[in-house]
Amino acid sequence: MDYHFSKMMTVTISCSCLMMMMFNMAVGAKLQPDIMAICDATDYPAVCQSSIIPYLNGKTDPASVLIMHILAGIQTTEGAIEIAKNALPSASHYDADRYQVCLENYDSAMDSWKSAIKYIKAGSGFDVANELSAVSSMISSCDDAFTNDDPTVPNKSSLGDVDELIMHMDSNCLAINLKAFPDSN
Repeated sequence: MDYHFSKMMTVTISCSCLMMMMFNMAVGAKLQPDIMAICDATDYPAVCQSSIIPYLNGKTDPASVLIMHILAGIQTTEGAIEIAKNALPSASHYDADRYQVCLENYDSAMDSWKSAIKYIKAGSGFDVANELSAVSSMISSCDDAFTNDDPTVPNKSSLGDVDELIMHMDSNCLAINLKAFPDSN
């Protein structure tokens, strides 16, 4: 088996195992009712609950939960970066270009995730929403590279599942932002 393919599969499997572990932790963990209510108001409550488990810090207000979920988004985006980097050496020229598009967009998404945290701390919900919307656009651009901009074609690359997870996390963050900053949206 090719070393690069083997390493890519290991990273892919590691991301899958991480998400299963986070889900199992959420099932076994008892989240505080305030956090459960915040996650239940998102489009993907199970993703919300499982993602924030590693970041629980005793705070239950929407802004704190939003930061926890963004930190999980950062970690998941870092995993996507690793998958893309590991896929590059064995990719065809055409797919290498696609992975490069994704890497560039993931880097920009990381900047937006981090800026969103800065704006949460500054109390600027409007700017948080802008940064979170940018994350969605960047991840969509990665998917578009593999689907030729056709929304009816699923991304079957090694990044398809992690991109979908990041999009779900980002959607949740936008919903939580509405609770954290109801007057700013």
